[in-house]
Amino acid sequence: MRTIHIRGQEHASAHDALVELNFTGDRAISIAGRYFTVDEAQYRRLEDEGIQPTTWHDHDATGRIISVPGKH
Repeated sequence: MRTIHIRGQEHASAHDALVELNFTGDRAISIAGRYFTVDEAQYRRLEDEGIQPTTWHDHDATGRIISVPGKH
C-alpha cells in the first residue's frame, strides 16, 4: 500500500472542486475516489513522484464536466 500526501483542498465531488477553481487552485484532480484542488506546483510534484491524477475540466462548449483519466 502506498500513502500519498496531497497539499490542497479536498471536496465532496468533482463539481465542487471545479467550482472552487473559480476562487483558488490551478487544477481539479482526483486520486482514489477523492477530489482535490491543488496549485500547479503540487500537481507537478505529484507527477514527479510518478502519480498521474485524473484531472477534471468544465467543458465550455457543452457545459459538461469531463475527466481526463490518470494512472495512480
